[in-house]
Amino acid sequence: MREADPAPKPDVPFPRPPAGDPPQPDGHDYPGLVVPPGPRPGMPHNTMTTSPVEYVDEPLKVLAGKLPPDLQGHVFVAGPSVHAGAPALASDGLVLRLDFLGGSARFTSATMRTPSYYARQSVDEGATARGPLTRYLNQFRDTTLTDVSLTLGVQETPNTAPFLVEGEKMLLVTTDAGRPWAIHPRTLKAYTPLGYNREWNRAIPAPWTFPLLQSTAHPAFDSEPPQPLSPEEPDRQRPRLFFTNHAPKWPLGNGYTQLVSWDTQENRLHHWKLMDAATGKPVVTASLHQIGATRDYVILLDSNFPINFWQIASQAVAPWLPGSKRVVEWLSSEPSYPQAVFWVVKRADLRPSPGTLSAEDPPVIPAYRFQSGGGGLHFAALYENPDDVITLVAGHSPTEDLSHTLEKGELLINGNHVQDWQVGMPTAVPVTRSSLGVHKIDMKRLRIQSNLYSHDDYTWGLTVFSNAGLVNGELETNLRLNHTPVNAKVPPEELAIYFNSDGFCADMVPERLYQLYKPIVGEKDSLPIQEGRAASFFKFFVHTGRFDGYVLPTGWFGFAPQFVPSARFPAVSHWKGYMVALVVSDPTPDLPKDSTGDEVWIFDSQDIAKGPICRLGSSNFDIGMTLHTTFLPSGLLKELDGHPDDHSAPYVVDVKKDFDIEEIEKTYLEWPEGLFPRVPKVLFAPWRLGVKWALNFPKLRQVLEEDVYPHFPRKPNR
Repeated sequence: MREADPAPKPDVPFPRPPAGDPPQPDGHDYPGLVVPPGPRPGMPHNTMTTSPVEYVDEPLKVLAGKLPPDLQGHVFVAGPSVHAGAPALASDGLVLRLDFLGGSARFTSATMRTPSYYARQSVDEGATARGPLTRYLNQFRDTTLTDVSLTLGVQETPNTAPFLVEGEKMLLVTTDAGRPWAIHPRTLKAYTPLGYNREWNRAIPAPWTFPLLQSTAHPAFDSEPPQPLSPEEPDRQRPRLFFTNHAPKWPLGNGYTQLVSWDTQENRLHHWKLMDAATGKPVVTASLHQIGATRDYVILLDSNFPINFWQIASQAVAPWLPGSKRVVEWLSSEPSYPQAVFWVVKRADLRPSPGTLSAEDPPVIPAYRFQSGGGGLHFAALYENPDDVITLVAGHSPTEDLSHTLEKGELLINGNHVQDWQVGMPTAVPVTRSSLGVHKIDMKRLRIQSNLYSHDDYTWGLTVFSNAGLVNGELETNLRLNHTPVNAKVPPEELAIYFNSDGFCADMVPERLYQLYKPIVGEKDSLPIQEGRAASFFKFFVHTGRFDGYVLPTGWFGFAPQFVPSARFPAVSHWKGYMVALVVSDPTPDLPKDSTGDEVWIFDSQDIAKGPICRLGSSNFDIGMTLHTTFLPSGLLKELDGHPDDHSAPYVVDVKKDFDIEEIEKTYLEWPEGLFPRVPKVLFAPWRLGVKWALNFPKLRQVLEEDVYPHFPRKPNR
């Protein structure tokens, strides 16, 4: 790891602008920059490259334009540490922090290392192998959505979204295939998951050391301060942090859906199993990538993130036979839902009790189903729900499908074939034009009213959801934690959400994906296969349906735009400031000195259309594709040490207890007895002998004791 450069100078207070000056951010009058195009249309090579080097306080240089002095604070970015040839969404997690302090910019990066990450390094090197066969059984293998060992389970890889938990003063990084993990905001090191493994219900009931746990990559948090559970129980807080614990239907299981809350007072998980209020049947979802919370409701989106277990199994069992994977996928793939399915739960039904501590048999509560728009992954919910009417803003991409990745040599929709440098990229580009949906769910009348908005420049490729902090109350919460609470609401005409679009790139759409969705898409002559659509950043105004955006030059891709308020707040309204975005292109002679093609662009949030007002980069800035972001004010960073407000000891899972080798061995040996309780135990003797031979428990104990436990002390270093 590179040694840290000298720390930046501390912030100095901004003087208030002279009387009569308009209360605008400093960069509001900066001109937009003209950016030369990249070397070729479509997906840049750099999208699938990430530097393995971790940097600390590495300077970002101004490549063009001017860095506004009132751009202050920290933008946290999460994503996969990608490299061509491996599935991007299953790659190790990368966390990036962009620091804007004292008129300068720096970045720090770190890999997310969990217990299964450390164990994998040793297992893949043969630490538990007795020979070639046991090495084959124990090794972890790349699959589309997660890395799998046939005998040990799934690598837990937080790589999707950073998320602040107010009650715990913890910054989390999330994933769809695992628990949220808390990180140190300064070092970015992962130090604890939320909840022990035993507090979660497994998505696959296998006795794995590292179980598959499916959760929500975008939890929901109540943006108001803690409230009593009821007038009769003033000392108990009503649940504020929500995610899911779920499993889709698969060949060996019927699936289940649980809404889960994290008790920020008692540091425990509470579970409620969802039942369809209309049919009385258990709710079973394909994927729950994002949920949202309002004052009285929690909303879950069944999203375009289907899991094909047959496909993953073929990748794990026979990685050397890519042809067999293609055959299995062709036979077993099904299209995503053509419309978005929202499930609504009343927060009044979420009453913690001793029964809700059970992950396997929690209480059952009703959920109300609504369907509209097109399929999608991401949405935001306005916190207030007056007269029991919920307002949602959703990105709808009815043919977006993240269950596939580009494979070497496969046929693309334009007749070309996938090249080596593209292999592993998710097929996240929708085959049809997308839309933004503003939905009103009336919970008194149990009906939904929807308005859909499309734009030919901006809504062809709605994929990664961008910052929703102004809509869901996240920004106001962070400012309150920073002891600078807002004193005014965003005017309705100013309420907006920020997005990025990948546009339409035929070099990212496999022919087989088009054929899967042809009944929705229609004939190819309706698609811009030759001319394509460029990537873009845009701002969508919730109450008017207006778009304000910037189309990126040919050959540039954008990721993870994040709104950052002006540091002159409260003189400048908290909804005015900057949009910070990561962009990627391939090197050309037209790039500024010190640019790798991976850059940070700064936009005036009040005029995105004029283009970036500042470009930042470094010869060491090589990050590839990223996913989601969050913003923290500069004064808040030092407070996020994992200590609750009452200054008690920080929450931390004891990893040695979480992965107790005695319990692990017992679970493996007794597993078939639970499946077949009437079968005499003596008949399971061959299973026990085989498991002891394959797992090599003495060696597995050594791996855990020497390579895993030491990285997770009982209390986190601060």
